[in-house]
Amino acid sequence: MRLLVAGAVALGVATSASDALAEPVRILVSAGSKVGLAAERPLKFASTDASRVRDVVVSLGGVKAENAFVLAEPSRAQLFAAVDRARTEAQKHRTDEVTLIFYFSGHGDHDAIHLGDDRVLLTDLSAKLGEVPAGLRIAVTDACRATRDKGFTADEPFAITATNVPQATGQVWLHASSDGEAAQESDELQGAIFTHAWLNGLRGAADANGDARVTLEESFAFAHSQTMIRSAKSSGVLQKPEAIVSLREAAPVVLTETAARMATLSLPQGRDAHFLVYSSGAKSVLSELWSSPDRRMALRVPPGRYVVQRRIGAVGGLATIAIGEGEERKLEDREFAPSSLEALARKGEEPEPDRVDPPAPTSAAHHELNAGYDVGSNARTSFVHGPHAAWSYAWPHLAFTLGAGAEFTGRNLAEKDERLTSGYGRATIEYRLPLGMFTLRGGGGGRAGLVVQTIEPTAVAAPAAMTESKSAFTFGPELFLAVRVALDPRRTFFLDVGATGNVLFLREETALVGVAALMGGASLGARF
Repeated sequence: MRLLVAGAVALGVATSASDALAEPVRILVSAGSKVGLAAERPLKFASTDASRVRDVVVSLGGVKAENAFVLAEPSRAQLFAAVDRARTEAQKHRTDEVTLIFYFSGHGDHDAIHLGDDRVLLTDLSAKLGEVPAGLRIAVTDACRATRDKGFTADEPFAITATNVPQATGQVWLHASSDGEAAQESDELQGAIFTHAWLNGLRGAADANGDARVTLEESFAFAHSQTMIRSAKSSGVLQKPEAIVSLREAAPVVLTETAARMATLSLPQGRDAHFLVYSSGAKSVLSELWSSPDRRMALRVPPGRYVVQRRIGAVGGLATIAIGEGEERKLEDREFAPSSLEALARKGEEPEPDRVDPPAPTSAAHHELNAGYDVGSNARTSFVHGPHAAWSYAWPHLAFTLGAGAEFTGRNLAEKDERLTSGYGRATIEYRLPLGMFTLRGGGGGRAGLVVQTIEPTAVAAPAAMTESKSAFTFGPELFLAVRVALDPRRTFFLDVGATGNVLFLREETALVGVAALMGGASLGARF
């Protein structure tokens, strides 16, 4: 019995050790170098990009923190020493269970990456990475490859095909730009645009089939398209990422699983809407993506507060939200309220000055109250004036308003004076066009009320003449055009200045008479 127990224990230990050896492991070497050759201007965000890659692959990509080696401004010796540490860790596992991920952000050319004055040939780097016993190696370089005049190819993003091999093996190189092109940095993103797009995809934006898993193919296809869109629209200089693939796989290579941990930010579906997501209080963009007309786009983010900027053409909007761990927060169109563009610079070139956007407005405020005064004239009398007040329920581009007011006017007739006092209510629908701190407003509706006519005899009238009073019901359509000026950065308080035209109908004796009027006015209001 003792021998049997001892054998069972030994077998269990051996099985456990075998399982531990067979456990898949991912190892990251991530390096950023701002300084290149003497003729190259220092970059701004290379080291930051290297750290961001580490954060994403550790939180979502299955890389343990102790297996993530991050270097800032490394020399050749330091970079190769980090690869040696990765090799030591990989040797604890079966080769076919090891995936090595290498990332570099910095200066470079077609044949080498630049670590200060040292040109590290890609052939030497590839040979060094080849010393790591890994079944799959994924190398990503975000560096310029401009050793000749710009030349662009028309290849599509690479496609990874399946074969009858037990697991993925081989090597993949992802370059931020094609041969002869410059990789670009963005001051707004505070990072390289390819790296930013690639990490956005890994956070879930590239999950085209919605299975909460982002594959290697999905991540590069997303980064490829987003890098080309942003570089073409922002700088006018096309940057086209490139992939060199030598890979066999039985199933798609999954880089991140977005269902695990963190929180989910879901953005509204639509066409041609550009979203920028900022951590509250941060100047750099955490994530960036374009809307889809077919589905809501979802991002995995750490719990916290975020500012989301939406751009549709030259018109933008801002929403401020808080999201908890495990929560799915669905942003809707109505939560965005009005925002700008960016400074984009080629890597190593001096960027344009940053453009600072105003603080986010109160995005969830739909109610508005305002009060003011109108002055104008109508076809019956020469001068009309009076106060008004209104309540509105507003979205970013539409609003419905209920209001009320009073008007005072009169005229002098032969041997009598006519005084008209009216009270009215109105309902209007309007369209709004936000333009930063200004908003153009235009719309129409109807109004109805009661007018009281008072006839007073003058001094030359007959002594028997008496003051007369009559009342009549008035109604009619009206149109208005106005400009709203925000009085504070959050657009909580505002001033409206505009003009209103209307035609009011009332019955005089037995006839229905229409009186046209044109009024100008101003009002102060608040959103809540």
